[in-house]
Amino acid sequence: MQSHNPALERQDSYEGAGEAQPSFRHFWRKFWELGPEFRRWIIPGVIRGVLRMHQFNSREIVFLGKHVQIIHRGGRGRIVAGRGCRIADNCFLDVGSEGLISIGTRTVVGPNTRIMAATEVKIGARCMISWNCSIFDSIGHRMWLEGQDEAEIEAPIIIGDDVWIGPYSIIMKGVTIGNNCIIGAGSVVRRDVPPNSLVYGNPARVAGKVLKWER
Repeated sequence: MQSHNPALERQDSYEGAGEAQPSFRHFWRKFWELGPEFRRWIIPGVIRGVLRMHQFNSREIVFLGKHVQIIHRGGRGRIVAGRGCRIADNCFLDVGSEGLISIGTRTVVGPNTRIMAATEVKIGARCMISWNCSIFDSIGHRMWLEGQDEAEIEAPIIIGDDVWIGPYSIIMKGVTIGNNCIIGAGSVVRRDVPPNSLVYGNPARVAGKVLKWER
């Protein structure tokens, strides 16, 4: 995936990874270095982010693509984002009345991706989430299976820093993904993923160790 052409009181800072926020000077330099085509692309998204800042519980300006849907289901649900976060066209963010969606510094969320938090979905810094992914911490309906008690409906999702999630992947409730992981395209992640792991498949299984990856 490419990195571009992809209620409580308002919070002052990103509530995810503990890294220092990049300076505005950094983004201003990139704005001019990357040329006129990049500027023609980035400016409308920044304007959309400014006009919709009231939908976030953080003071950072989020780049928003076209037709991004943001649903707050009342109560104390929050959406917070770090500096330089980008959310591409046709994404869907749905936060419950007690939920939290937290998206880290310089994280990119690709087109048509859905993030739903009845409890908590925390995504770290510098992550790349590709197109058509689904991240949801709740199955949404009560369920009983033969010989078992009532199934767990919801559980938080934690995604570490520098995680790359391939297209059409599904991250299910209760999963923790460690730092510096790669989730292969079309994976269904049902269990925790150790740091520095390459996983893929349905259900996703560890297939290798990640030394590093580049945006």
